[in-house]
Amino acid sequence: MRKLKYLFMVIITLVMVTSCFEDDTTLDLNDDGLNVVTFERIASSLTAEANGEEYDFDVKVRISGPTVMDLTNDVTVTFTATDASTAVDGEHYRINNPTVTLTADNNYLGLLSITLITEGNSPPMDGTPEYEKYIAPELYLEISATGDDKVTGSGKIGEFTLNFTAPNPYKGVYDTEMRYYHPTAGGSHPSLGAAFDPDDPYGGIRNSQKELVAVTGRKCETGFAVWPETDLCWITVNPDNSVEFEVADTWTYEVKLGDPFNPELVSHFDPDTRQIFLYYHYEGSGGARIFHEVFTPTF
Repeated sequence: MRKLKYLFMVIITLVMVTSCFEDDTTLDLNDDGLNVVTFERIASSLTAEANGEEYDFDVKVRISGPTVMDLTNDVTVTFTATDASTAVDGEHYRINNPTVTLTADNNYLGLLSITLITEGNSPPMDGTPEYEKYIAPELYLEISATGDDKVTGSGKIGEFTLNFTAPNPYKGVYDTEMRYYHPTAGGSHPSLGAAFDPDDPYGGIRNSQKELVAVTGRKCETGFAVWPETDLCWITVNPDNSVEFEVADTWTYEVKLGDPFNPELVSHFDPDTRQIFLYYHYEGSGGARIFHEVFTPTF
């Protein structure tokens, strides 16, 4: 019983210490009866493909505190980049409204508008030595507030990573042809040996469309196998046109590249036809589930 008592005391002490360190600035200001202006999210990533265009992002700001419901005055909020920023104004970004007026009618909520300038800001392509050393520009913003003595800046710096991505030549909509071989559910399967008919896979030959959405200059996201509505996967085309394949953790089986019955089938990108040939499988009860999937671009 004594050990349990000591354990309980230790837990209570840790909780109290954690609470003391959590949001010290805001708590101190609130103890003084002040309300604070803050970003809804202190740290954010603003992502845009560096294709020469400009992209606008809205960042939410708000007032919170013990007497925010009693406020009536308009509050003018000013955003200023700190010297710690590596992002350069006019080169990497532009702040379209360096001051924002928060009003009671709008529940003291507002939007900061930031434009990402992608012209000349393409990062190195993945798979290069330069890519491994690349660090995205960072924008650090501090907030000040005027218009009401009971409102002040929170003192917390907004941290924004300007995530420029290299143009991805593989993104777009593809026609897909899939052969899905299942060992126990009918149709033909490679395990049948000489009796195998590749034109009679379980479920037939499935024709559909999938969109490859750019994640980096070489990596794309799309729907997985015959379950594109519920599970995701990622396809990366390497500089040598080989293909890497990754499936989301929501899929419980380990998915591997290749056809276990035919080692000559290797996933790859064909630079002449711009088709992606994807061969993968996973082990289930009764044997391997095998997928032959060909992506043909429509663009």
